[in-house]
Amino acid sequence: MSSNPKNARFPQPPSLDITLKFLQVSMNNVEQLMNFQISTSRTQLDNYAKSLQALSQAGSPQEALNQISTIAKENANQAMECSGEFCGILTKAQEDLQGLALEHLGSMQDSLQGMAAYLQPTEQPAAASEKK
Repeated sequence: MSSNPKNARFPQPPSLDITLKFLQVSMNNVEQLMNFQISTSRTQLDNYAKSLQALSQAGSPQEALNQISTIAKENANQAMECSGEFCGILTKAQEDLQGLALEHLGSMQDSLQGMAAYLQPTEQPAAASEKK
C-alpha cells in the first residue's frame, strides 16, 4: 500500500469564502460611493440655492460680478475637496480588493501545492530495492 492513499482528500480552495469577501468589499465600496454622491449632490443643491439668492439681491452689476467671483472660488474649493475625498474612497477600495486578490492567490498556490503533493507518485518499497 502506498504512503499517499488515493482516498485522502486534498485541500479545497476556500473560493466561496473569498468570493463572499470580494462581494462584501465591493458592496461596501458601492455604498460609500453612493452615500458620497448623495451627500455631494445635496450640498451642491444647497449651494446653488444660496448662490441664486445672493445674486438676486445684488444691487449693481459690479456687486453681481463680485458675488459670481466669490461663488466660483467656493465652488472650485469644494470641487477640490470632493475629488480628494473621492480619490480616498477609490484608493481604499483598491487596497481592499488588492489584499483579497493576494489572499486568493495565496490560497490557490497552497491548493495547487497540495494537489501536486497528492498527485506526485511515491515509490514502492519493492521498486526502491530493485534500483539498488
